[in-house]
Amino acid sequence: MANTIDSLKLDRHSFPDGFIFGTAGSSFQYEGATNEDGKSPSIWDHFSHTYPERTKMHNGDVAIDFYHRYKDDIKLMKEINMDSFRFSISWSRLIPSGKLKDGVNKEGVQFYKDLIDELLANGIQPSMTLYHWDHPQSLDDEYGGFLSPKIVKDFRDFAKICFEEFGEKVKLWTTINEPYIMAIASYDNGNKAPGRCSSWVNEISPAGDSSTEPYIVSHYVLLAHAVAVDEFRKCKKNSHDSKIGIVLAPIWHEPYNSDSADDKDAVERALAFEIGWHLDPLIHGDYPDIVKKYAGDKLPVFTTEESKLLKGLTIKSKGN
Repeated sequence: MANTIDSLKLDRHSFPDGFIFGTAGSSFQYEGATNEDGKSPSIWDHFSHTYPERTKMHNGDVAIDFYHRYKDDIKLMKEINMDSFRFSISWSRLIPSGKLKDGVNKEGVQFYKDLIDELLANGIQPSMTLYHWDHPQSLDDEYGGFLSPKIVKDFRDFAKICFEEFGEKVKLWTTINEPYIMAIASYDNGNKAPGRCSSWVNEISPAGDSSTEPYIVSHYVLLAHAVAVDEFRKCKKNSHDSKIGIVLAPIWHEPYNSDSADDKDAVERALAFEIGWHLDPLIHGDYPDIVKKYAGDKLPVFTTEESKLLKGLTIKSKGN
């Protein structure tokens, strides 16, 4: 009973100075306006319309109509005393083809600038996520999206434009949202866009390989993160106190029996795959040994240059 009473006393003063209270979501979940002002279909638009039975959201055509009603929603954020709003930018709205050479959508740029200004006017700090699982469908059609190394360059270009257009006012950045969930849900069990997996996992999945594709996708997601951070550091429009990182969503494990060597080994394996798989390369430049052991030759290999890039080390060109 004492714990229950103490929990009722929990308020802002229970947290350290500088703690940020905020709300968050992804562009597909709330924006709507999927066919307006130059936006192209994303992989989620395609997935939800092609396989409506496979997503509880059905589609994002309207969602909560944030695209048209964001000012009212921001007022609600202010009313509940939020400090920050972490929103994702729709790659399909900013660069409809997915490729910078084809041009940037001015209407898309203006929408996000207006959104950022409205947040700031209401005392809410904008926090932008570059990728929340919704690249343009055209990139999947052309080369398979994150199944191809080609996406790393296109993601670099996308990130560069975001920093150049919004970096002066946005100080908190996320590169990729929850890569583990993306890899497993989208390419292992096929529950999220683009819905790929082996037929024995989900018989209505049109294509995929659950034993290999999650490793391939994760590899290029990590490299996409690395090149985005590289562009972030190069961009002079970013404020000196701006920050960037990746969002991981691991599940913590403890041994069922702390005296059992088997249980401890099981926990070590679980943590290696659920945390180390995507965190170790960013710290050490390579995958955990346990992941290498069990994934074998299904796991891609980082080059020396890629390893340095992942760790945030400056790489000099051959001409320097």
